[in-house]
Amino acid sequence: MGWMLLAAIGFLQAAEVPKGALATPLRLKSAPGSWVTSADYPPKAVAKRKSGKVHFTLTIDTTGKPDSCHITWTSGFAELDQYSCALLLARARFSPARDAAGNPIRATFSSKFGWEMPNNPNPQDVPGIDLVVEVAKLPAGYVKPALARVHFTKSGKPDSCRVEATSGNVAIDKAACEQVMLQAPAPTEGIKGGPVFDTRMALVTFEQARAK
Repeated sequence: MGWMLLAAIGFLQAAEVPKGALATPLRLKSAPGSWVTSADYPPKAVAKRKSGKVHFTLTIDTTGKPDSCHITWTSGFAELDQYSCALLLARARFSPARDAAGNPIRATFSSKFGWEMPNNPNPQDVPGIDLVVEVAKLPAGYVKPALARVHFTKSGKPDSCRVEATSGNVAIDKAACEQVMLQAPAPTEGIKGGPVFDTRMALVTFEQARAK
């Protein structure tokens, strides 16, 4: 059976915090090491020797419970990514963040952990995909590149895409996934002799086309 290490790397304050106001940050109510354990390793993933590092962001509501989970860097396998979020949503608990007046506010928590097989105790991050798309004009609201998670079929064709970190513009996010589905190269290898990935992250940058 594989083993895992859940290592917290910090949290980010919610965007709802008023500028200039001091706030009480999120506080853990349960040990991160209890959220996902070696006993949770899916038997099918063990049999197929699937392993990888998962980076995630949870959005925490005003009661201290997570109400959304985004994989900000994939393990390389959709099964492990989806299962990771299901476990985190069910088990992660916090004392909510509070604004300067003491009112509970929404906040986000970001961390990572590894699904680790015995022969691969330190899984590496899955190589990402960088795409640059030229558009006639950047729309209002575009803040940064969109980060998308794309899944591939056994034949190597992309069959689904989800934006995990928004560009700041809904239309651009949709276009990002459309471009990923058209251009994303199929995974060709795994890590250290493991199975070929079925999921990759794609960073899609939109740039205004230069006048010719």
